[in-house]
Amino acid sequence: METTSIKIAGCQVTVPHIVSMVERDLHVRNVTGRTREKLRETEVDLVVFPELSTISYSKDTFAHLQELAEELDGPSFKRFSWLAKELGAFVCYGMPLKENGRIFIAQVVLDSGGDYVAHYNKIHLAQFGASLEKQYFSRGDRLVSFTIDRFSFGLMICYDMRFPELARKYALEKEVDCLLHPVAFYKDQSYPSWHHFVHTRALENQVYMLSLNQAGEKYGRSVFCPPWVDYNTEAAIFSEDEEVKVFELSKKTIRKSRDEYRLREDRFF
Repeated sequence: METTSIKIAGCQVTVPHIVSMVERDLHVRNVTGRTREKLRETEVDLVVFPELSTISYSKDTFAHLQELAEELDGPSFKRFSWLAKELGAFVCYGMPLKENGRIFIAQVVLDSGGDYVAHYNKIHLAQFGASLEKQYFSRGDRLVSFTIDRFSFGLMICYDMRFPELARKYALEKEVDCLLHPVAFYKDQSYPSWHHFVHTRALENQVYMLSLNQAGEKYGRSVFCPPWVDYNTEAAIFSEDEEVKVFELSKKTIRKSRDEYRLREDRFF
């Protein structure tokens, strides 16, 4: 029988200032432990963490990337693998990834048994406002999607959302049901436009979109947008604090939005 709904947990977590492996590993242990406690009585299919959830987003931290970045099977993988097995759920977490002699902003996906599924390397690197990525990271070059019980998820990271072609490719070529969009969105001058982009990408493609930020006074306000918004349905907004919210994705909701508003049929290009 076809699965018609699925539950995902968005974990808006606090990331302390980190400049050493000891601090990184303690943070990852703490945040996975807190998440396990918050979700231990809740059945979910997927648990999502923000961009670079294993380290802080700062120039001081990035100066120590050679120490803080990890291979795919490093200490953070082992700890998030533990969490996946404890919760019996897929886990998607962000980290600085050492790969082929370069460092990427990566989002890694593990299955409910704690095994590797896929990883996405951020394609568009931001270098404005509070963002300082081009001098420290290499850019990715491929789209990545994965499936849980016939629900397809596409991965993009922060600045990627400002390029409509990327979301469009996921929607039309990969046929995803949900865009996962981990971010580390600091409250600089680009912050006020963030939610507008999320709404637009979800609605123009008629897919769910979870845009998940780190927690904190200068971060927070993650957003989960359904495939359509009207007088009865609106996006869910997090606070600034560390919190976990669980959302249900429904095949019926996706079909209804596309049947009532036939954007895909009516498009010219």
